[in-house]
Amino acid sequence: MRKIAEKIAVVAQICITMVFAITTTLNLTRVYPQEETIEYNGALASLMFVLFVIYLALSAYILYVNFSEKENLKRVLLFCDSESATTANTKVVRNIINECARQAQGLTVKKIKIRADDKKGFALTLKINVNADNVAQTIDTFRCLLADGFKNTLGISFNAINFEVHRLNTRYEPSLPEAENKAQQLGEQREITDEIYEEPLNNDVDLQCLTDKQDDGEKGNE
Repeated sequence: MRKIAEKIAVVAQICITMVFAITTTLNLTRVYPQEETIEYNGALASLMFVLFVIYLALSAYILYVNFSEKENLKRVLLFCDSESATTANTKVVRNIINECARQAQGLTVKKIKIRADDKKGFALTLKINVNADNVAQTIDTFRCLLADGFKNTLGISFNAINFEVHRLNTRYEPSLPEAENKAQQLGEQREITDEIYEEPLNNDVDLQCLTDKQDDGEKGNE
């Protein structure tokens, strides 16, 4: 449907361009009599303005279609040969995804996007809500369930399965004392680094370490 609308928009844009070109050529070559041009100037200007607005709208639509993200697919090709092809619609894919989400626990799928990628395959993008403390482990478990479910039921594998966490509910609370202790350690390390960069030639720590290594080497030789 989107491809048909795009073709119609291109044809309409070409027709309007031809009208502009013909009208401009006739005016430049003074084919119209001077009296008729003055008499119908208002109607012609109104028509040109309407066509100009339509032309801008068609141009904006064509730019959006060509530069926007790839359209979502309604069906996924499962397998085909020279005589037939078998596809599955998004409802079938959604049923498998929801079943895997129930097994993974702590996940709710809100939106599904299926798109063709550059590798002549399909990419799956899921917008999800997560209710778990460990988001990475929950999503990894869900992704493994999806890969196994699609492989052993529909016989397909998505080139990429991407996740968009839309909402997160977790009971984890960071420890404030531990965070303050780490912040203090980072501040001390930063002060030491600033002192080294300010006086690189008067660094007693590096000189002392070098002296200790030399003493150890002399004792070894003895």
